[in-house]
Amino acid sequence: MKPATDSTGEGRARVARALLQIVARDGIVGVSVRNVAAEAGVSGGTVQHYFRTRTQMLHYAMALITEHVAARLAAVPRTGPASEWTRAILLELLPLDEQRHREFGVWLAFSAHADTDPDLGELKRDTADRLRDLYRDLLRARRAAATESGAAVPSRTVVGSTATGRSSGGEIEEWEAVLLQAVVDGLALQLADLGPREAAKVGPELLDRYLAVAPTGAPSC
Repeated sequence: MKPATDSTGEGRARVARALLQIVARDGIVGVSVRNVAAEAGVSGGTVQHYFRTRTQMLHYAMALITEHVAARLAAVPRTGPASEWTRAILLELLPLDEQRHREFGVWLAFSAHADTDPDLGELKRDTADRLRDLYRDLLRARRAAATESGAAVPSRTVVGSTATGRSSGGEIEEWEAVLLQAVVDGLALQLADLGPREAAKVGPELLDRYLAVAPTGAPSC
């Protein structure tokens, strides 16, 4: 289910934003028709007009977050040196300011709840797949730029894997995208514990340290 685009779209979005505020403050446990209605400044009947069940509300709100993130990533200009714009996109995925810190916390709450909710679980997996595709694109762009510039691309050796050395034809292997996704996810978790201000100080440096030695990354500017 994606955010509606019909005449009820704005009303749904208003309720969903209220739900997200509740999750950020109280967690999933704080979500109820009564609480969401109070937060949105509407009646319980209005909330139920847009969403028949609590599950529908949660699914819609989780989808809304994914769309917000996708829009933010799409807004990053893909011009200039690939090492710069790919880095900018990766930084957008880290909780380096108040908005992204709150957004990441809400996403974690939804992700945990998705383990017991099949519909949310499907959305969580779909989002992970879309991010994996993004990471492949970023790795491909960085490799192409490194090849064109003649920069040395670090050799790759994966412990316990037969994938060693450079991929033929500049293709990105699955494990490379998985590795980048794991690094970004893990870094985001660590930065979330620091808080936005401290995260903004150390996050970019930590990402740069990884990119400098990443299997397919040209040195970051």
